[in-house]
Amino acid sequence: MKWIALICAALCLATPAAAQVQGVMLDEPVTLPEFAFSNELGESFTPDDTKNAWTLVMFGFLSCPDVCPFTLGNLEAAVAETGMRVRPDNVPNVVFVSVDPDRDAEFVSEYAKFFHPDFESYTGERDQIDAMIEATDSYYRLLDPDHTGFYDVQHTSAVSVIAPDGTLRAKLQPPFDPGLTAEFLARLQIT
Repeated sequence: MKWIALICAALCLATPAAAQVQGVMLDEPVTLPEFAFSNELGESFTPDDTKNAWTLVMFGFLSCPDVCPFTLGNLEAAVAETGMRVRPDNVPNVVFVSVDPDRDAEFVSEYAKFFHPDFESYTGERDQIDAMIEATDSYYRLLDPDHTGFYDVQHTSAVSVIAPDGTLRAKLQPPFDPGLTAEFLARLQIT
């Protein structure tokens, strides 16, 4: 009997639970508020851009040293993997929204393109950012500046999954394993 308990414990430890959970499907779709994000090139991202396509929305800031590059790099791999599991028109678009428009508005357009040429980046007015943050159950906080005026931003690491009807349907959670994330996204599209 001890051997069975020992084997069960070893199996539980061998497969970390966090690596298995790549996303959380919402019980009910969440309607998003009106928003109009843009970049310095005059391109825009509005609710109409989420219609008829799956969209992954990530919140962050351009000088983020870790969460943003890690997440966008893994999303690139996850989207590529998803492309092998779903129809081409169901491969999700990836949109980065900066929560720091004061520093990022002049340069935001190219940020996500460093990770994939089809990824898009925007920012917007603080009230619209805040409304989208609230609707997606995300968060951010601008920290107090240091003596040089530099400040950091704490922000969510989760990614919001917007369905082709423009509603929030799920949240992707780190560590964004490409295979498990692709599996979750494919499963989400058929439920």
